[in-house]
This record gives sequence, structure tokens and C-alpha cells, in this order.
Amino acid sequence: MSDPTTPTASPKLMHPVAVPLDAAVYSAISTDHYPWTDVTADLGVRQGQGFTGVLDAWQGSRWARFLWNQGALLGGYTHGGQPVTWTTVMQGLPRARVSLVELSTRLVELLWTTRDVEGRPAPGSWPQTQQALERAHYHGLLVSGAACSYWLSGRLMTGTLPETGAGAWLFTPHSEANRAGLISFWQELLAVTHRTQPLDAAWQDVTMRLADEHPCLDPFAQDVTFQAGQLTIDDDVPVDEFRPALSAALRGVLSRLGLRLVDLPITNLRDRPEWAASGLEQR
Repeated sequence: MSDPTTPTASPKLMHPVAVPLDAAVYSAISTDHYPWTDVTADLGVRQGQGFTGVLDAWQGSRWARFLWNQGALLGGYTHGGQPVTWTTVMQGLPRARVSLVELSTRLVELLWTTRDVEGRPAPGSWPQTQQALERAHYHGLLVSGAACSYWLSGRLMTGTLPETGAGAWLFTPHSEANRAGLISFWQELLAVTHRTQPLDAAWQDVTMRLADEHPCLDPFAQDVTFQAGQLTIDDDVPVDEFRPALSAALRGVLSRLGLRLVDLPITNLRDRPEWAASGLEQR
């Protein structure tokens, strides 16, 4: 018998998840009354003004979503993240309902980077799931039926939470599929920090203290090692384990050495998508 707390869903998003409507420009207007040509012209003006947000169009079971960040079109997609063009949508959804909503850059980035990822069941039912998400510095979407909430480094940003006792699905861009990118990010971040001030001694002290909470940091296990500015992570250590462990370790090391992130030459790393999920921002 299947676990009743596990939702039935596709491993990919086959419908557009709900977005906060606080800053809706228009909602569910018909292209019978507001033609595609007018929608296109309006969007052209808004792009020039640096629009950040989402446009949803649907007709029956067919739908498409387009995302913009500071006036730049990231792209359009439909079921399972399959890309679509503006022309295809205008032709394929001639009598659509259309909504346009302003969103923050972080929400837009979350929607874009999770559009085609494979989801996995959340650990347990709500609200027990919350502690696991906070502990793992979860970064992504939590989807349960029509409810969708947005999470940044273990913090709830906005959205609708699951009902009590309900299961959910996790959609995150920072999963095993992005393992190489995450490791590369952390290797560069620690190397830059080490060049600013050697970390070896502080790293050993801090990781020994954190080993009970984050076993992969146990210096005797050699699952995660850091020597002379070089980070190495064993292939058997899952992303969900090393991400929060490295975040805790670096925060502890910086505190021990009296360093601040703002003092480090890491401007380029702050622009990478892995930064938002690093757990290093002020909590």
C-alpha cells in the first residue's frame, strides 16, 4: 500500500504553479477582448521599463508561461518545462485567458530554474516537513495540490502552504542533477576566502565541532576535506547533505576568524544561482 501522505504527481511540473497575485497587472483577461496584438504591444513597453514578472496564458488544458527579469525575456515554457515561443503561443492559444503579474527577481529565478527539474516527495507530511526544509536550507518550490510556497535557504518567502497532514513535492534547481555546478561554486568560494586569509586551522576546529550535526564534516571520515584552499567532496555524499554542512562550516569559520562576507572579493559569486541557496545570507 502506498504512503497516504505522499501526493500523486508527475516528477515534473505539468501545470503552472500558483504565483502571488499581490502585484497582478491584469488577471484572466480574454484575448477576445484584449487581443494578442495589444498584449504584445503592452509587454514591449513594460520590457523597456525593466519589467520583472510572469505572463500566463491558457486555453482549456493548454497553457504557457513566460518570465522576464529586469526587462530581459528569460523564455517561455509549457508542460514539463518544454520550451515554447511567443509566436507558437499566439497561434496555438488564439482565444486564451491571460494574466500578467509583477514578481521579485528571486521568485522569477525560482520559477525559471525549476521549470524542468524532476520533483521528489517531501520528507513526511506538513507541518513536520518544515523542520526538515529549514535544517537543509531548502531552496525551491514546495508543491501540494494547488498550493505552492517559495523557499530561500530554508526560509519561507511567500506562497500557500500545504494543509495539515498533507504530503508535498519538492522542486529545487539545486539537486543531484546540478551536483557539479554546486561543487564548483563551493570550491571557488572557499578558495577565494582562503586566499584572503588561510582557513585550514579554523576549518579543522569548526568542522570537528559540527561533525555530530553534519557527519560528512567529520575529519576522520574524509567525506568532505579542505586543505590548502582545495575542497574535495566524496562522490557518495549527497547534495542535500553537503550543502547545509558547507554553509554551517563557512559561517563558523568566518565567525572564528572575525571575517565578514562583505569583506571578501566574491562579487561574481553573488551573481551565480548557487549563491541564493548557499545559506550564507543574513538569516
